[in-house]
Amino acid sequence: MNARVDYHMEKYHFTETGEPQRLTQQWAEVMDECLQLKAGSEERLRIALLNVDYVTSFELPFRLQLIRAPQLIDRLRKELSLSRKPVTIGDNRYGCVYSLKTDLSAIPDEFRYRFSNRIRRITSAGVTTASYQEIAKQVKAPRERLRLALKSGLQVTALDGLFWFGMQRIAADIATLRKSGMKIATDRIDVFDSLTGTTRKVPLYKLAE
Repeated sequence: MNARVDYHMEKYHFTETGEPQRLTQQWAEVMDECLQLKAGSEERLRIALLNVDYVTSFELPFRLQLIRAPQLIDRLRKELSLSRKPVTIGDNRYGCVYSLKTDLSAIPDEFRYRFSNRIRRITSAGVTTASYQEIAKQVKAPRERLRLALKSGLQVTALDGLFWFGMQRIAADIATLRKSGMKIATDRIDVFDSLTGTTRKVPLYKLAE
């Protein structure tokens, strides 16, 4: 197994459709601060909650490279006085908004997002991006992408699932695939991404031998 995976962001653009300029500027400042501090996952979330007017549960993993956003939110709700409002994401997803504001009436009830990226996935074997991109082109449903990737012999990190398969909670999809009969092994691997400038361990999944 590769000892580490590096993700080099040549392009990374995640934004709400019609996003207000104020929010765009706030997110830019948050990401600059996180990069300068090389902030860990919980600290990145704390910086965002303290400096952005509101955040949605859907955007947090993509904006901040979080793989356990719900658990981190629960932890920080004990520290910060967060208000919460249910919202719709796109046509059929449900999520919620978090904000330090007490009046959330001016916050939209529905959100749509655009995500485009150009990321180089690098391991000791070299640039390994193409295999994951090809899987994403073959099927649309995130869980089917994951199933196909594992059956193809790929090792899939939580960030692979986020970047190329559109999966925010890969552990839940792994559990579903296991219930369907797939034998999947779990490991942990060091990953680096140039967006946050941090190295940390994340789950890695592969077919069990």
